[in-house]
Amino acid sequence: MTENIKVIKFGDIASSLGTRNLASKLREDVLLDLETRDKIFFDFSGVEVVTNSFANEYFGKLIEIVTVEKFKEKFAFTNVNDFIQRVLISSF
Repeated sequence: MTENIKVIKFGDIASSLGTRNLASKLREDVLLDLETRDKIFFDFSGVEVVTNSFANEYFGKLIEIVTVEKFKEKFAFTNVNDFIQRVLISSF
């Protein structure tokens, strides 16, 4: 049995992810895939900057909606540089 995965390529959206408005729209999209996908990967290749506002709106609120346990089970991060990693950690 193959896993039903999705890769969200943030670099295809922008090299700089900055606004709460963008994060909110993108978060709604990922919520639509939540029940139909076994795993969702957040791929940050090509992304240079993620603001605290974007990370909080997208990931912080996503965790509030799905719970920490389900977040750890369903989601994974790839191609995250040190700067983005620090911003992401601060958003949780």
